[in-house]
Amino acid sequence: MVLGLVAGWVVVYSVSLMGALWRFREPDAPAPTLSIGDQWADLAVGAAQVVVGAVAIALVYFARRRKLPAVWPARSGTARKAALTWCAAIGAASASLLVLSRLDIVRFSFSVPASVESDWLAVVSALAVGLREEPILVALPVLLLVGRLPIWAIMALSATMRGLLYMYFGGGGFLWALCWGAAAVWVFYRYRRLWVLIAIHGLVMNIQVLDRVIPSENAATVLQGINILILFAALLWWLAPRALEAFLPNTVAVRYGDATVETTPMVAEVVLNPEKLDPDESRREPPVKP
Repeated sequence: MVLGLVAGWVVVYSVSLMGALWRFREPDAPAPTLSIGDQWADLAVGAAQVVVGAVAIALVYFARRRKLPAVWPARSGTARKAALTWCAAIGAASASLLVLSRLDIVRFSFSVPASVESDWLAVVSALAVGLREEPILVALPVLLLVGRLPIWAIMALSATMRGLLYMYFGGGGFLWALCWGAAAVWVFYRYRRLWVLIAIHGLVMNIQVLDRVIPSENAATVLQGINILILFAALLWWLAPRALEAFLPNTVAVRYGDATVETTPMVAEVVLNPEKLDPDESRREPPVKP
């Protein structure tokens, strides 16, 4: 079953794989020039990948619909938390890659954008990349293999395939995509919100492509800044409570109504016993014994 899944991936992404491996071997090759016919052909391939992914997911879900509830934990968390978690993972992968690249441990080469006839078709192709990748590289392996393989194995399998598609950035591109690709599988397994992954991949990771159609000299810088701000703000959101927990081990989580807060045991006692908040308590005299 795993071999069949990998074989299907190779067929569906054969063009992308060949292009990535060629660019990995020829990092200094000039950027490709795409005619409008080439761009429409790329969109047609992308549409075929979307259809294949949707059909495969539907068939697998129909075949395993009775077994999935027993082997796949129920959906938990919100779409916002799923989005922040994956953005944090992408931010962590990007920061780690930046350090490794600066230390010359791995090579990460920013690919030169292709020369295209239609900027708008290039924008559509880039923003739709989430539709091309997330259903087949994330949802399909989880639906097919959950309960048959441990989740870490599914993450490793999907992340390896994802990394191969990004080897046009060099060996660093493989490691980069390996990290956030594995995180994408875990986020889908935990939160069950595929649309969040699709939206983030297209609208956050590829937001810089809008520079092609925004008539401003500073558009590229602004868009890259937005990308960095989103990813690293999410990473800070993920790290902050865990850092507090590590440095303040005596904190406890208290659920009061619908909110969960981190507090100390003394504050927790007050929250759990609201009568202790009585402002007149300190002025009351002790009871007199008869």
